[in-house]
Parts: sequence; structure tokens; C-alpha cells
Amino acid sequence: MKKTLITLFAAATMLTAVSTVQAGDAANGKGTVNKIDAETSTLNISHEAIPAIKWPAMTMDFKVADKKALSGIKAGQAVTFGLTKDAKTGYVISHIEPAK
Repeated sequence: MKKTLITLFAAATMLTAVSTVQAGDAANGKGTVNKIDAETSTLNISHEAIPAIKWPAMTMDFKVADKKALSGIKAGQAVTFGLTKDAKTGYVISHIEPAK
């Protein structure tokens, strides 16, 4: 009985985690855009902790996988974003949108 409950709890936890991350994303984040460099497709973001990849809250630069993702994003804006892991450059933003 105890083993069954543990298995059910683990399955429910995994389903919850999957529902918050889009397909292909390693993790999702929330933060504030400090600076946008459209020429290099880079954003500087002060983000909250990202537990899925064990990152504490910090400010850092991110590359955007597709430059089109920058349209509609402004410095000073609160955003949510998804990260995918690129073998050469590390984590890149796969999608970004204004926080709701």
C-alpha cells in the first residue's frame, strides 16, 4: 500500500512538472528584461530562481533561439520564458512573452 501511494505521488508530481514546461523546454522562467540587443539576439534578464535546472535568482544574458521572439518585448517588462539547452551555447530562450 505504501509503495503504491509513493508511486502515485511521484506520478502526480511528474505530471505537474510536465504541465508547466512546454514541449522541448528544459525549464520555464520569470523575470524582468533589463536590456535588449537585437543585433546579437541577446536579452539581459533578472530572473527568479529556476528550480528545474537548479539556478538561483540572478541577472544574466540569454540568447534567443529565434530573433522573431524579440518582437513585442521591451526593456523593463516582466516576462515569462522557456529555455532549451543548446549543445554549443548552453541555455537559450525558446519563447518569451509578457507576464500575465
